[in-house]
Order: sequence, then structure tokens, then C-alpha cells
Amino acid sequence: MSKKNLLTVGTLFLLIVIGVYAYQYSGSVKIKTSESPEDVVKKFYSYIAEGGSSSISEAYRQVSSKRFTLTEDKFKGIVLNYPKNMVVKIVGSKVVKDRAVVTIEYKCTSAFGGEVCVTTDINLDLDEKSRSWKIDFTGESTPDGKNS
Repeated sequence: MSKKNLLTVGTLFLLIVIGVYAYQYSGSVKIKTSESPEDVVKKFYSYIAEGGSSSISEAYRQVSSKRFTLTEDKFKGIVLNYPKNMVVKIVGSKVVKDRAVVTIEYKCTSAFGGEVCVTTDINLDLDEKSRSWKIDFTGESTPDGKNS
């Protein structure tokens, strides 16, 4: 094999390796955020628990509008039905690329008397423009990247 052919094959091989590496790691560049998904969820529910117009407005600012835009009045109407002084406990979290899921537990009054402990997942989207996590309040996404 001549030097020219050997050089061509070597260059082609190198380009293939670089292409495979680039494809495999595309989209995995992490954007630095000032708060973790867990911190965003804690802050969101603390604003709701405080109640009041300004706290509810702050909670609304934590909501993603990536897939669906909920008006602030509609949001307020929903969260005003949440239990007063609702305490949320973070029990787990997982980040996959530009999405995160935070598992929370909270207690609410049972229709049969007493309290029941509820566990649920809160999905979040990474807002690249503001470099922050936003809560998918309407549940339009899933953590595996498929829209519901």
C-alpha cells in the first residue's frame, strides 16, 4: 500500500472515530444553573405554602412554558386549592440532559379521616435562555423525553 493510500485510510478512520464520538456525546454539554432541580421544587412549594399574591406570583415564575402556557390567573386558581402550609419532602431526583424529575412526598387529609402520605414525581425542563430549571406544572412531558 502506498503512503498516499495509507494516509487517506488513516484520515478516514480518524474522521469516523471523531464523528462517532461527537454523535454519542451530542447534547450532553451541561449548562450551569444557579439552583438544582431539588432547590427549585423546594422553593416552588414554599411560595405556594406561604400563600399571598406575591408568593403565588413567584411560584408562577418557576413554571415552564416550553410546551404549554398556563395563565397566571388559572395557575392561582389551581394552587389556591392546595392544602394550607403544605410541607413537601424531597425523596429523590434524576437529571437526564435537559430534563429532571424530582420525587416528592407530602401529607394530605384523607376522605376517610386522618392523613395519607402521597408520593409523586415533578418534571422539570431546563430553560437554556435563563439557565434555570422550570417546573412542568401541567405535566406535558415525561422524564424520558417523550411528550405525554
